[in-house]
Amino acid sequence: MSQLEIIINQAKALPPSELVKLIKQTAEILEQKQSAESKPTTSYAARFGSGQGAFQTAAEADDFLRSERDKWE
Repeated sequence: MSQLEIIINQAKALPPSELVKLIKQTAEILEQKQSAESKPTTSYAARFGSGQGAFQTAAEADDFLRSERDKWE
């Protein structure tokens, strides 16, 4: 007999109020296990960085973009 079958047989012997408690606690356990398994995805910043620090000023960024665009022509 499997562990699940043993638990089911024991649950059948419970009075209704205890069975309700068992169901509630089982649902809580299931929710905890599901939330532990579904970890949040990694954020964009964590994967690729914040993007800060590449240029010291906005003017430097603009100059870089202009020079890159000039290369296209």
